[in-house]
Amino acid sequence: MDLTDSDNLNKTQTHRPDCYKSPDLIETILDSSQTASFTHRYILGAQLGLGKFGIIRECADKSTGEILACKSISKERLVTEDDVRSVKLEIEILTKLSGHENVVDLKAVYEDDDHVHLLMELCAGGELFHLIEKRGNLSEHEASVVFKQLMEVVMYCHDKGIVHRDLKPENILLVSRSSSSSPIKLADFGLATHIEPGQTLHGTVGSPFYIAPEVLGGGYNQGADVWSAGVILYILLSGIPPFWGETKSTIFDAVRAAKLCFHSDPWDQISAPAKDLISGMLCVDPSKRLTAAQVLAHSWTKETSQGTQEESYGENNLSGRELEIGGCSFSNLNVFSDRNLSFGDGSPFIVKSEPEDSPVFSCKSSFSPALANESDSCCKSNAPEFSSPLTSMPSFTFFTPAPTLEQRDEPLRFKTKMLSIDGSMSFVLTSVIFKYQIP
Repeated sequence: MDLTDSDNLNKTQTHRPDCYKSPDLIETILDSSQTASFTHRYILGAQLGLGKFGIIRECADKSTGEILACKSISKERLVTEDDVRSVKLEIEILTKLSGHENVVDLKAVYEDDDHVHLLMELCAGGELFHLIEKRGNLSEHEASVVFKQLMEVVMYCHDKGIVHRDLKPENILLVSRSSSSSPIKLADFGLATHIEPGQTLHGTVGSPFYIAPEVLGGGYNQGADVWSAGVILYILLSGIPPFWGETKSTIFDAVRAAKLCFHSDPWDQISAPAKDLISGMLCVDPSKRLTAAQVLAHSWTKETSQGTQEESYGENNLSGRELEIGGCSFSNLNVFSDRNLSFGDGSPFIVKSEPEDSPVFSCKSSFSPALANESDSCCKSNAPEFSSPLTSMPSFTFFTPAPTLEQRDEPLRFKTKMLSIDGSMSFVLTSVIFKYQIP
């Protein structure tokens, strides 16, 4: 039986995670009177992801054998008071939301000389992005099952006075690897913040393909999360983003224009209610956009998720069909999202992106985390060098010499034809645009 929002609110009980500091720690970031050693209780394992302030690893509890995920935030990277406050706010918000079945559970927090460790439940199914990466797109029933859970937790956040501000498939985790109807968990509240009823937030925060137009143009509220969720639904059903560009600025231009296209494959096979829902969520005028409650009350959300499971997640709905964006096969290119493009400026808690005129060109996977330190994969000659070990989609960064004065206004473009995948590599480079910073 599906739970209503009031049922969820009654069912959810906030659990405050234990917070510890090392016994010999003098200066602390977190307020904690409890002392305990992180390394005495836990063993760190394989790396799961990499973020701005640290890394996420598997972690085993020595006493119970429980396997968790540990987000280790390097204190060296917390260089400003805003950085410190952002870590405190993330812990505060996770604590406030803990207990909801679709929010990743924060178990405990440890602080030592070098790190703040956030111990969270491990979601064995991985990121929703990897499912889209494998499948291309989902059936309407499959998409609705995932989407309904997402909107239930989004509405829960909004009812609790919290706006996530970075909804995207990378931040949605699947609890189970084996089940075709795995529950989801919303994760990564690093850009989330509190919001009061009627309050307007300011500052550019989010990820380019998912950011709402009002976030780019001025004030915004909870409706920005609804927009991002609408983009996710569009991608779940079609396998491509609704608003496309080769650079951050052209992506933003497309977002502002918000020209939805339902005329190409596979939209001719998708129901009218699904397209009506997406149109209501991707309305440029925030005052006319659907709320989270209205999205959940929409006929497509309620009725499609209750239908019969049509296909398992392991099958590919694309059936060999290639979705073309800019002349490239989207199913292989996968460049429409980038974990490192989550950013913020103008708000109290800032995660800065690289400037667009940077002389460094980064080619990263769309949903997968960066797997290596950028300085390690940066070549020292004019030719790119890709030496980082690859266990997922690769992350490459390299420098290129500046162009002549005659070339400075022309971007250098490099293209290759699509290559077959041999099993050891799941990514093919098809297009590169170099940008230069001229002294």
